[in-house]
Amino acid sequence: MSGIPTDAMSDVLSLVRMSGDLVCLGNYAAPWSISLGRPLAHFHIVLQGSAWLVLEGWPPLHLVQGDLVLLPHSTGHVLASDPAIPAVPVEQSVAASPPGAPLEHRIDGPGGRSKLICGRFSFSGPLVPRLFTVLPPLIHIEGRAGDALDPLYVTTRFLLHEAQNPTPGSAIMINRLLDLLFIQIVRDWGARSPRNLSWLGGLRDQQIGRALSAIHQTPERNWTVAALAAEAGLSRSAFAIRFADIVGQTPLSYVATWRLDRAAAYLRGGSARITEIAALTGYGSEAALSRAFKRQFGVSPAQYRRGG
Repeated sequence: MSGIPTDAMSDVLSLVRMSGDLVCLGNYAAPWSISLGRPLAHFHIVLQGSAWLVLEGWPPLHLVQGDLVLLPHSTGHVLASDPAIPAVPVEQSVAASPPGAPLEHRIDGPGGRSKLICGRFSFSGPLVPRLFTVLPPLIHIEGRAGDALDPLYVTTRFLLHEAQNPTPGSAIMINRLLDLLFIQIVRDWGARSPRNLSWLGGLRDQQIGRALSAIHQTPERNWTVAALAAEAGLSRSAFAIRFADIVGQTPLSYVATWRLDRAAAYLRGGSARITEIAALTGYGSEAALSRAFKRQFGVSPAQYRRGG
């Protein structure tokens, strides 16, 4: 029996992890306005009613039932029933919740009621800086709560359930669900905005994606442009032009970058010796890996491992 087939997008997103800081239910009756600050990323999904999102440099965005927004760049913003209302820091209400109580941020007023799932999280992994060059400050996905079987909606409801009903294992469950939520959002956003994907666009291109998958699966191989072109089913010249146009790097530059990203992942997540990592990533010696690694990350592999 064959295993689950891999793909280039899965390879890349496997090097990005999310850690949850807080997931709660926002239960608001107008008028209300809350500010959410740095340094963590946020997501919000509107379960009932509506809300305004105010982000510096962007026009106010009106969110309605089923809408989901992701703010991956740890950007401060405001959620409100009316964007003109002065905002109160959300931490004041969350901190006032009784110890052990389900996480609910509640504001009661005379107006219409809105309910949102809100979450704070952080990213980790060697590919995060590159990913942030692609992702915009705000990703808005419309209309999710209307379909109870939609994967994004199911994931966010599961997140809320785990946060409000903690049992042994809930912390790791929440982090894994955040990973899943992020992958779903990036996949959905990429399908709707393919021209905004930059180097991630290569993961969706059938022919370039085959070459990327080959690099990801065997980074230690002595890759040449001709060998990668054969994986893609293109002539050498057509492949080189198409790869650079979609990915934004030459094929061999991408090979070098991926090898070092994999080396960083091995250093963070395992106990393999640096000489073993050098072999796994296509470097002939620990010294060769160390020189290349320091050029990309600014520190030696040993320093990177010690720094976590």
